[in-house]
Amino acid sequence: MSQPAFEIINGILDIWKIAIQAVMFLVLWAAAFREKKSKRDGIAAVLFILANIGIGFLPCAGWVRYGVSAFVIMGYAGICHKKQIGKAVFVMLAFYNLHCLGYLMASSIYEKIINAMMKSLDMMQDSYLQEMYHCMTVGMFCLVFAYSVLFVAMVLILYRLMKDVTIMAWQDVILLSILNFVGSMIANVVNGLLIVRINTDAFVLFDEKPDLLWKIPMIALCIFAGEAALIYFWQRYRILLAERQKHFVEEQQVKAMKKRLEEAENFYGSIRKVRHEMKNHMANIKGLAGAGEYGEIEDYVRRMDETMQELEYKYVTGNAVTDVIINDKCRRAEKAGIRFDADFRYGGEIPVFDMGIILNNLLDNAIEACEKLETGKGFVRLSLKRKKQFLILCVENSFDGAVPVSKGSPLPPTTKQSILPGIITEHGIGLENVRDIAERYFGGVNIKVKGDVFHVTVMLQQGEVGEGK
Repeated sequence: MSQPAFEIINGILDIWKIAIQAVMFLVLWAAAFREKKSKRDGIAAVLFILANIGIGFLPCAGWVRYGVSAFVIMGYAGICHKKQIGKAVFVMLAFYNLHCLGYLMASSIYEKIINAMMKSLDMMQDSYLQEMYHCMTVGMFCLVFAYSVLFVAMVLILYRLMKDVTIMAWQDVILLSILNFVGSMIANVVNGLLIVRINTDAFVLFDEKPDLLWKIPMIALCIFAGEAALIYFWQRYRILLAERQKHFVEEQQVKAMKKRLEEAENFYGSIRKVRHEMKNHMANIKGLAGAGEYGEIEDYVRRMDETMQELEYKYVTGNAVTDVIINDKCRRAEKAGIRFDADFRYGGEIPVFDMGIILNNLLDNAIEACEKLETGKGFVRLSLKRKKQFLILCVENSFDGAVPVSKGSPLPPTTKQSILPGIITEHGIGLENVRDIAERYFGGVNIKVKGDVFHVTVMLQQGEVGEGK
């Protein structure tokens, strides 16, 4: 094989390597940013691949292409993912680390093949140069092929591990990028030592230290395994924190429901007590009337009326627990200057405990949204309808328009701070609990925003199907 033919094949292999790098970067990007892709994202991905291949044809160093790509990527992230710049930085560092580690492991394979083939050549033969270029071509093909296989394998492993990545804070980026930075630095140092020119001679690392042919790939493999393990355990840590937070919220809701049950029991206990004492009240009134104490009778009746008003509910729903919850939220809303209206009649189609959790969460969220508005401008409307075997519970409320539904997410982002340190929730745990209960009864949660009005609809399937799940 002639030198021009070798250079042509080597150029083709370089372009192949660049194309693999561009595609694998996009795979890592898709793993980190898994929201629904638009046509714009597809066009940007194609342009990114073509731009990298185009720069590969230019007579410039590899770092120029990496620098230009990094600048473009950060610009794109700043425009389309303003709140997730840290995640974009992590993706770039992870990509560069995997590229360096893959090339480092493939270099050992290249050196092994080249050494074995070059030993069989005879420098005294006329065809030595052609055979040498032939050996180098085979070696370069094996290098690029091994690099591609190793790079793709590592990227796919990280793709699977990063399937649950949502929000990544800067402290997470720093933690997860330490091994990426260390791995790429070690790979660059070793690659720089593979062949070192010393005056007219050359120091070849693998010739002087042949045992490094297997040690260096093992070091690279361990660095990658460490990064993969770090991502895996970070993901597990986030899941455990989320479960802990959710358990904490559920525990608080159980306590709230127990309190509502106690309030309902006390309420009906008070009614029974008044009913029991009614005979005594009537006897007292008769006694005062017989004595002609009509002023005392008026005062006595007034005190009885005040006592009865304390026991009256504005909304009677058909169940003691839902009575307490809805009237309690009504009093809280009216105290804050929020209009509250309810059309709710509970027939016991699903357990009152689950219905109570749904009401508590939805009404609390609605009232909290209205409390951010000027007094008198907020309103909350609650309704419960029946359609065949389904219960349809609707809550509407006014809000400041600053909490839109996230694109690609069924639930809106939360405006509350996390209860536990070290975790940022994507959406309110309360709404997540409502959704879980709805799914338990083969239903769902639908959220709509119309202007400055927030609509939440919960559909539940009533009857034995829901209860038996």
